[in-house]
Amino acid sequence: MTVTRARGAAFFAALIVAWAALLLLVAGVRWDTPWVSDGQRVFAGSRFHAVFGKAEPEEQQLRVTAPGDELSSLQTTELPELDAAKFPILSYRFEDFPSSLELSFVFRTADGSDVETISVPAPTTSRAVTVDLSGVPAWKGKIVEMGFAQFPVSQLAPPRLAFRPFVFTSATLQEASWMGKLKATFSGWAARTPWQFISISALGPGEIGDTSPHALRPPLVVALALGIAALLAWAILRLRGRAFARFVAIAFGLAWIVLDLFWLRDLGDKRRVDRDLWGAMPLEQRQNRVADIDLVETAAHLKDVLRHEPPTRHVLLSSSAPYTAIRLIYHAAPLNISVATALPEALPSGPPPGTIIVRYDLPVVAKNGLLAFGGRTLRVKTMEEGKKLSVYRVLGTKP
Repeated sequence: MTVTRARGAAFFAALIVAWAALLLLVAGVRWDTPWVSDGQRVFAGSRFHAVFGKAEPEEQQLRVTAPGDELSSLQTTELPELDAAKFPILSYRFEDFPSSLELSFVFRTADGSDVETISVPAPTTSRAVTVDLSGVPAWKGKIVEMGFAQFPVSQLAPPRLAFRPFVFTSATLQEASWMGKLKATFSGWAARTPWQFISISALGPGEIGDTSPHALRPPLVVALALGIAALLAWAILRLRGRAFARFVAIAFGLAWIVLDLFWLRDLGDKRRVDRDLWGAMPLEQRQNRVADIDLVETAAHLKDVLRHEPPTRHVLLSSSAPYTAIRLIYHAAPLNISVATALPEALPSGPPPGTIIVRYDLPVVAKNGLLAFGGRTLRVKTMEEGKKLSVYRVLGTKP
């Protein structure tokens, strides 16, 4: 089956229009929105001041030189009651922003509510990054304060080693526009995404608890674009049978190449973070330079406390978060540790005498040799009791 020039021209014209409409739909552009912003508010970096950490003005910029006591930093400025609905497009510039830090945008409204915090893309260059705040439920009313917070990349960067000085250049709030919405979409697609535990994060950050505003992810957009191309080829080019199958196969191959290039760029960003953190360090030293160095030290101390216990001694661990428990079990190997919350139902009569119970980053609940555990009261001997780590030996179950 041959394709006439008229049909070919009609196909490409329809494809361009359909893909443009898809891009505008993904970006959330409304037809009554102007092409470019009619108004904006520009805030020089030197206008902001350090709430956590240390920073000093440098002409029109702000140089952030050190983090705060919690190894994070925050810079804010007060605003003259800016209308959130009128200025939903946020752009910001940083220079020399470390790849080992994440970035959050913080703001406060005039109604006296708490400070709101949302995750935003960390800049990888000195170019402006744009975010569409219209999808943030709290971005409403009058904004009286805004700023940016930086902290070590979760579960990757050693908190004590993640910070390096950087420069905060400026922040801009703009009225809604086609260009602003499109820039926000492209900034979201180009954002650096640190290593995650689950691959579903490639399709949607909501799957990992990220409530920040995001455009539809590139894999889904490419899939929709591929479906549109196939539909137009069937309707306009009138491809059928082998010709249609060949067209779909070629389109699928090109789409896969586009996605592969996108994933390779993202992999390059991840490897860049790894090189910044570990590249100059000898291999034998890297195992002690981890993000959860506090857990490494806690595990070493726990193994020292239990050094005289037999290898088969059962240890039950309770902690403030599942991730903390998993990592502490890993660092404390080869101790025979289980997560305590999974065992009360499996031990209807309670832990047998001799069992070790460990509580990490939780309130101390043992009083007068008694410990509440799994709906029971256990008689225990205190082996260690501190602000973070408490260790008890089970003597028996109180009748």
